[in-house]
Amino acid sequence: MTAKGRFGLIVPEINSPLDYDFVEGAYLQAKELGYDLIVYTGVFNSMRGVQYDAYIAGLENIYTLVCMHELDGIIYAYERFHTQEVIDKISDYVSQTDTPCLVLGGEVPKAQSMDADEYGSMYMITRHIIDEHGCRKLYCLAGVPGHKSSEARLSGFKDSCADCGIAIEDKDVFYGWFWKDVPEKLGLDIASGKIERPDAVVCCNDVMAVTLIETLTENGIRVPEDIKVTGFDGEVDSLFCKPSLTTITGRDKQFGADAVCRLYGMISGSAPQQKLFAKSIRYGKSCGCSKETEIDPNLFDMILRSREKRQFIATDYIYHMSGTSDVKELSGRINEVGHIFSSAEWLDVCLCSDWKGDMDNPDDFRQYGYPDEMFLLLSKRSRENDEAFYSFKTADILPALTCPHEPHLIVLTSLHCSGQIFGYLAMAYPDTRYISLDEHFVSWCDAVANGVKSLQKVLYEQYYKSQLEKLSETDPVTGIFNRRGFMIRVPEAVNKYKNEQMSSYLLLVTYYPDQINSIDLKAAIDSIMMSLCVKRLFGRISDNVYAVILSSQEQQGIVNTSENLIAAIEAGLRERFGDVRLPEFVTDITAVNTVESSAIEKLVYESVQSLNDKKNASESNYIDYKEQIFRMRRNLISQPQKDRDIDSISREIGISRSHLQRLYKQLFGVTVKDDIISARIKRAMQLLTNTDMRIQEIAEQCGYNNESHFMRQFKEKCGMTAIQYRKQNK
Repeated sequence: MTAKGRFGLIVPEINSPLDYDFVEGAYLQAKELGYDLIVYTGVFNSMRGVQYDAYIAGLENIYTLVCMHELDGIIYAYERFHTQEVIDKISDYVSQTDTPCLVLGGEVPKAQSMDADEYGSMYMITRHIIDEHGCRKLYCLAGVPGHKSSEARLSGFKDSCADCGIAIEDKDVFYGWFWKDVPEKLGLDIASGKIERPDAVVCCNDVMAVTLIETLTENGIRVPEDIKVTGFDGEVDSLFCKPSLTTITGRDKQFGADAVCRLYGMISGSAPQQKLFAKSIRYGKSCGCSKETEIDPNLFDMILRSREKRQFIATDYIYHMSGTSDVKELSGRINEVGHIFSSAEWLDVCLCSDWKGDMDNPDDFRQYGYPDEMFLLLSKRSRENDEAFYSFKTADILPALTCPHEPHLIVLTSLHCSGQIFGYLAMAYPDTRYISLDEHFVSWCDAVANGVKSLQKVLYEQYYKSQLEKLSETDPVTGIFNRRGFMIRVPEAVNKYKNEQMSSYLLLVTYYPDQINSIDLKAAIDSIMMSLCVKRLFGRISDNVYAVILSSQEQQGIVNTSENLIAAIEAGLRERFGDVRLPEFVTDITAVNTVESSAIEKLVYESVQSLNDKKNASESNYIDYKEQIFRMRRNLISQPQKDRDIDSISREIGISRSHLQRLYKQLFGVTVKDDIISARIKRAMQLLTNTDMRIQEIAEQCGYNNESHFMRQFKEKCGMTAIQYRKQNK
């Protein structure tokens, strides 16, 4: 089924089995209806009175996305949040959007509300204590006075007792605030005789029930022989309690599914086919039952997931993601350690478009919210990664969601560091039980954010260095003119060539990739360019862009000069690094007809833009026949000994023989055949002058299989035999 929409689900954390049940019910129902479920979670359900700092504020910033993303509907799990300040903030976010919103266990302006069926579940477990075990003297450990959910549970208890003819007085109800203090005191009071011993205590959550059992047992009261105890919720505590706790399960899973159905009805106006997850009593021994309900193996799998986290120990991901020099390297590092989350189908790292901050004001950075555009740093998939390194609208959530896909469960969490909001992380899961937002996950996210922070510092240092360079004219290490030094001298060079009746041209040269076998090319190319441009004005006007002022009486001569220069650079690289794959060189040539500084600035700016466009097109495997022919000619000139013919060259480029010959003649003013012969004869002249090799060996070194053929072509081109040339020039 192709997803037809998106539902947002706002929850504070996915930690306990109740959280997993709730999200699973919502996801399975959303999937049934053909909707993605986008989960927004701060990972940690903070309590302001206990802890709050910039780090927690960064985690909770994820909730600001709900009023920016394009969603068909929002489910806000209001009742699950501990802190009223967080509740109020999220309520404000959902109020800012026109998206239909369903609030669970609370009220928000413009939104509809819904409550879980607390009453029916409490009625069920109370009747079990009365009907199955004959208990008549009952106490209730309730939750919070006046709290809607708590009062619904208390009503279920009272009505169940009333229907069985059992009178419940106010002194039989103890408000435990869903925590441990009151049940501990109640256990002590019962054990000491201060309070009359009941047949059973029905607790409104498992935490209170487990605490009560522990206190009674420690003080000589046997459970269930002396007093029977039941819980409510199916929390982890109930699994490890001794004796095992009888409690209610399934309520949260059904509540999640019911919420999605209710939201769908708000949007479509019709009631959908509803998934049913039966609420039931999970039997333990605390009520006196001899049987125990078998525990769902998936539940134990979630609890014991720490066994699968051993790989975190062997992965130095914190160091691995620091010390990168650009976004591609950082993305690669994150990708390399992303294997830790083998159960995730997608792992997308999305950075704010302004993640670099203000280079002129490093202390001015994003501390809240998200921009209208995000940058996709990584789109990791189980087989082959999706394309990355481009911007997308924040409203789209993820680029992958704009393409046809099956309904997904996607969890969004914050990426932030040192008070700066960097973006968000998206993890897509095939099943709810694979979600693991534990301390390992949080540490990994922090490592990614620290990696971004580290790269930001590198970029700032580079920017600071470039600002200092603007005040100088040369590179402090090589002495090569920087952009400023080059631009200052362009008018002088243009005037000089004009006086010599020559036209001036600006040649820009760049290359990719930056490295060969992990060796940075910049130093080598700097050295080669300096040796080739001794009598020309040249400079490095940005990291990998070289600028040269050339002169010629005709443009065709400039094209040849440019290609010869590139061929010489490649020959120099081969001399240094051997017969390795060389980088691709990209050039741009523009006539310079002015000496006005502002006009030259504009010309250089536009030429750099043109050069970058060519480079991007080339890197994207865009078919540009002219650039391919330029590269082919450079290889031809620098490696004349290789056997080449027009047919094989045209097939390599992907154009016809006649089209190749026509383009070649237009670009260089000579035929392919003439250039091959010229390159070979030029190489032969060098060998004749500088070596004692025999004529036959030289012929072979220059690509000739026949010595007589070589001798004939040499005499045609040079007007003398090879032997005569050697005697004259050696």
